Amino acid sequence: MRLLREGRMLRLMGKHYEVAYAIIGICGLEAEIEFPSDWHEDRQVWIRIGLGICRIAVSFPWKWTVPDEGQCSGPCYGFQFHSDLLFIRYGKDRGGRDDPSIAIHMPWHWRHREHKILTEPEIHPYHYTLKSGIIQERTATINVESRLWTRWWIPMRLFKKTIDVNFNDQVGERTGSWKGGTLGCGYDMLPDETPLQTLRRMERERKF
Repeated sequence: MRLLREGRMLRLMGKHYEVAYAIIGICGLEAEIEFPSDWHEDRQVWIRIGLGICRIAVSFPWKWTVPDEGQCSGPCYGFQFHSDLLFIRYGKDRGGRDDPSIAIHMPWHWRHREHKILTEPEIHPYHYTLKSGIIQERTATINVESRLWTRWWIPMRLFKKTIDVNFNDQVGERTGSWKGGTLGCGYDMLPDETPLQTLRRMERERKF
């Protein structure tokens, strides 16, 4: 057995594969068990526990599998809780609407009420500097959008103005790879900021 540390993650490695790991940091409550599909080369059952301040996962060998059906995962049973959503799984996902899972919104969740496009498109140059120092020169088409959320049980409103950004080519470190770079995104506007000022701030701050 070998114990490896990668940032906030500790990994326990067996002779040929990972047998356990722990991640230190804020996470949602979780209790889940996953059985292997025939996609998995190393046939293991994984038990994952999230405690709010860390996530722990342990595995043990399991010789029985089910057909993968293109999802790269086996049957899962348990729950995950994040912010205002309780997600319950009770079987094998197949990539369809009838997958065996339930998502339950908590009473305090934000409900989206309104989406408006406030401006006509603007076109501006955009420069992104890669870690290598190479500068990607792109054209960004932007417009201003607003969104409104409310909580139905108390008079609270969440209002955001953002710029919607579309690039004429891929942006970021993954450009040209099989994962691909970024082609579009959004960015929150500050009070009294123009769309172009928001774009320039994103140019300085955002990493892709």
